[in-house]
Amino acid sequence: MIAGDVFKELKDRETHCTPLLNHGPAWQYPFTVNKTGNLLSLRTKFTANSRSGLLYTFLLVASRADMDSQRKLENLDPTVLFEQLCADILLNFWGGKTELSGSLVFGTARKKRAHNSAFQTNIEHLCNQIRDGRGMKAGANTPGAGDGKLDIVVWRVFSDGRAGGLIGFGQCKTGIHWKNHLTKLRPASFCRKYFAQPLILEPVRVYMVPHRVDKQDWDSHTDEGGLLFDRCRLVQYGRSISKELTKDCRKWLNAALDRQRKGGFVI
Repeated sequence: MIAGDVFKELKDRETHCTPLLNHGPAWQYPFTVNKTGNLLSLRTKFTANSRSGLLYTFLLVASRADMDSQRKLENLDPTVLFEQLCADILLNFWGGKTELSGSLVFGTARKKRAHNSAFQTNIEHLCNQIRDGRGMKAGANTPGAGDGKLDIVVWRVFSDGRAGGLIGFGQCKTGIHWKNHLTKLRPASFCRKYFAQPLILEPVRVYMVPHRVDKQDWDSHTDEGGLLFDRCRLVQYGRSISKELTKDCRKWLNAALDRQRKGGFVI
């Protein structure tokens, strides 16, 4: 019975990772289950330059590897890469980048530049993009080196310039304790605490993990964490990822797999 349930789950993963229209095969589920449902095999052998199944394999390894002491390889942090991936993927789910829609990595993984290194500057930039909030709240204490539990913001607004667009606040978690953080991000509280004027419409709460969430836990985790993206959902909307980010994910993954083969990486 247990083995049967396992192969049923594997078949579900294959189905749920099916690329969308115009998505292409590059991000598909890298395994296949035979017609009788009792044999799992690789579609294509993963090589150093492979793109087939890269996103799923990266997420799989990121969900299984030691994300504390050994995570940074080739000067690349997979938690940073994961947030950048989630920003692109969530924007795809929101309809794609246009003059009226976009996404940004709001938290600690955001690239540091002179114009966006400070929390207050991030708030000002965000309010300008979503046409709401009126900037940083006077006298508000910033969360120091943190990000107030907010990792990603995605938006779709209107050309009339008025407030009230579709905004998503996302949190990304890669470690084994991700279930402990499902309720940490509270969009309404964040807005009251940091915006000069709370957003007219409360942002949609989004929770993104590289793990596959069990079906029996789905409802409760969604209730606690909001719009839930697990590994298969991420792959389904994983189109339009930049070449630079794809290259970095492959570079980290190759290093992780090489270390694992040598017995020095926990997967």
